[in-house]
Amino acid sequence: MAGRNVSAEELHESRSAYFPEISVNAATGRVYGDNSTSRGLTVDRGAGYSWNHEGGVTVRQMIFDGMETPNRVNAAGTRREAANVGVIDTRETLALKVVTSYLDILRNQEAVQMIQNHAKKIADYRARIAVMVEQGAADESMSVQAHDIQNQLDATLADVEGQLQKAQADYAEAVGREDKTPMKRPELDEKLIVADVEQAIKQALEVHPAMRSATLEGVASGYDIRAEKGTLYPDVTGEVSAFKKDLKDIIGGEVVDERALIRMNWNFSTGGAQLAKISQSVHRHAEAVAKSEEIAGRLEQDIRKAYAEMEASKKRLAISLDRVDVSADLVRTYEKQFEAAKVTLLNLLQAENTHFNARLGAMNADYRYLAAQYSVLAHTGHLQEALNVQPAGAHD
Repeated sequence: MAGRNVSAEELHESRSAYFPEISVNAATGRVYGDNSTSRGLTVDRGAGYSWNHEGGVTVRQMIFDGMETPNRVNAAGTRREAANVGVIDTRETLALKVVTSYLDILRNQEAVQMIQNHAKKIADYRARIAVMVEQGAADESMSVQAHDIQNQLDATLADVEGQLQKAQADYAEAVGREDKTPMKRPELDEKLIVADVEQAIKQALEVHPAMRSATLEGVASGYDIRAEKGTLYPDVTGEVSAFKKDLKDIIGGEVVDERALIRMNWNFSTGGAQLAKISQSVHRHAEAVAKSEEIAGRLEQDIRKAYAEMEASKKRLAISLDRVDVSADLVRTYEKQFEAAKVTLLNLLQAENTHFNARLGAMNADYRYLAAQYSVLAHTGHLQEALNVQPAGAHD
């Protein structure tokens, strides 16, 4: 935003060349003179002293400068617009960072809760197995395997808690402060996502803020070329001035000078400085065009990657949900078989653990799919719209 404001002031600076320039000067003090006037009016030594009071005011108005000023104003105005769009692009990138870390916090918080709940179920199974081992109804290896399942769950919990702390740190860094506001899963309107990736790329190349900013910078550099070429033409200015000087007659007397003039100044560097500046502006324009093409290519690549990740995560979610259903059927089957003494309590624990891992995987896949959708919106330039965030600074 501060950088955008710099561009706004540069526009004001360029526009000021359209308005008159006023110069005021004044001086006072003692002077000594020995000239034809003093020698003609004195007979003793041919020189004299006097108090000197003088002042003047000059008003100059640009009439013609080879269209340099209009082109510099257009360049500054275009860069101001590019800076406005740049603010939107920065906010879009920042919004994605906030959304990603926000979803990571929710995902890991939910995972911690699921693991803690499952740990209670495993503890109950281990207690029952311990009783069976003590009574001789089960082998010691069953208790060891149940303990191993508990260790695996504890390791998973440690990993998830570490990921949660990292996500909280990322969120605090993205937001700029630590936020204790209760979080809830956001609702995303999938209608905002363009279904066809080719259509999404086409729209993004036209409206994405990063692309618009790069395009506007290329336009501004084109104005710079014309502005530099304008220095090859003469400058014509109108000038109105008044000057008054008060001295003793022996030094020069009172002087009043009032003028209304049209001046022409035509400066041309014999060392080639003006031509070099024109060449510089041409190369900067070529650089801006090349950067615009680079951004277009990177934007297309990012959109294709985002869509590929969204499609892949959607498929993973579908597979994960199917695993949840299959593992749930397995648990129900094992419960019946356990009652019929066809499977052991360890088999039932393992089935319960498989079902839990499937549910945990489905939850993770669900959040990753949601994050991938937000990523698509960000890379196509519609994330703030999806979040109902007004892109401040766009039209200031």
